[in-house]
Amino acid sequence: MATATKFMFGTDFREGGRKAASEADLNAARAEGFQAGHEQGRHEAEAQLNGLAGQLARSAERLFALESARMAAIEEQAAQLALAAARALAGAALAEKPMAALAQAVRECIGHARQAPHLVLRVNETSVEAAEELASRLAREHGFTGRLIVLGEPDIRPGDGRIEWADGGFVLDGERLSTLIGQAVAGVFPGSNAGQ
Repeated sequence: MATATKFMFGTDFREGGRKAASEADLNAARAEGFQAGHEQGRHEAEAQLNGLAGQLARSAERLFALESARMAAIEEQAAQLALAAARALAGAALAEKPMAALAQAVRECIGHARQAPHLVLRVNETSVEAAEELASRLAREHGFTGRLIVLGEPDIRPGDGRIEWADGGFVLDGERLSTLIGQAVAGVFPGSNAGQ
């Protein structure tokens, strides 16, 4: 039978008998620890960088949205200002020269209706006398020989009017003009409520 032999670990556990780690083993352990620390630091730095990049992107989106809203508000204010200015100028022009638009319209219509037998002007009932004087003077100046008829109507606003002849007509409508001004402003400032 075989004799049993003691298993020896090759290490002496007695005091002072420990096997010393070699310098190569220590350097390998240090390099492994350094590499592991380096990798962990790199992963942590990448995670922080990704988190900061995400925060930066969200902040930039918020800033762009705020700037877009601010620009839309500025455009809306500019459109409202332009519309208010146009309406104020139109109102001031009407107050200063209430017959100016009618005079221009009569000039245009006489040019088109020079051979018409008559020309009918419909104006606000408070403007009949002034419109008669204006139309008579312009007819003489432009050689219109037909009959001039001026009618006063309560539903026509001051400054507005209609000119009619056998083959056509012309309408002066301040409210329609205001709508057209609003549409023009809305064309320049597409996001505004000015055209409504």
